[in-house]
Amino acid sequence: MSTVHKFRLPIFVGTIILFVAVWQLFANVVDDPLRLASPLQTAHMFMQLFVSPTLQPLFLSGLGSTMFEIFAGFALAAVVGVPVGFLMGRYIVADYMLDPWVNAWYSIPAVAFVPLTMSWTGTTSISALTVAFFIAVFSIIINVYTGVKNVSASLVEPALAFGSNQKQLVMKVILPAALPNIMVGLRLGLSRAIDGVIIAEMLFTVLGFGGLIFDAADKLELPLATALIVVLALISIALSELMKYLNRRVVAWKESAAMIRE
Repeated sequence: MSTVHKFRLPIFVGTIILFVAVWQLFANVVDDPLRLASPLQTAHMFMQLFVSPTLQPLFLSGLGSTMFEIFAGFALAAVVGVPVGFLMGRYIVADYMLDPWVNAWYSIPAVAFVPLTMSWTGTTSISALTVAFFIAVFSIIINVYTGVKNVSASLVEPALAFGSNQKQLVMKVILPAALPNIMVGLRLGLSRAIDGVIIAEMLFTVLGFGGLIFDAADKLELPLATALIVVLALISIALSELMKYLNRRVVAWKESAAMIRE
């Protein structure tokens, strides 16, 4: 482990302390809980989410619904996105056919998908899941496509010269070489799935975690809304760290090469 990596946790903790200090300073200047909740007010409401007989059931129900939508939408996006990205990167006909459509849909903001899904499935968990799928799948496709497309000819040509068939070429050369990009695509896809679910739920105002945040903000309960946002941030960080861990495990050879260069 490099010297820089050893200081990662202390640096992260330091940034949190600095952020809370600046937050408290602004809260003191504003001095109005209806405009900006302080860290102490937020911490109190954070605890209430787990112990209040009124808030706890709503919090746990909303959290469970949101997590299901995130993981289901992401899983569907991965199942569709990885093969489609591979086909586009490997076969020129698939590239020409799909590339304009993928880039067009990728450029559409997540909020634009909400009216479409509402017309199909109504204001249900399936609708939020569908939004998550739509905005995650194109990030995955583009990254997988880039990884497969950029596999070096210096890897492919020797394999063909030694008599590798197409299956061997794909499994032993192309997929391993494209794996770093695939993992990046999955990580970005998960982040966008979180965005999609929360945006959809906030617009529906009756579903999951996003609905709870919108309802609290609408009632000017800013300490509660801020506490919910903190929980959402913690979930996002945890999922991001999980994807980083999986990346290190799956692409261990790349991590080893990076450490050697250091």
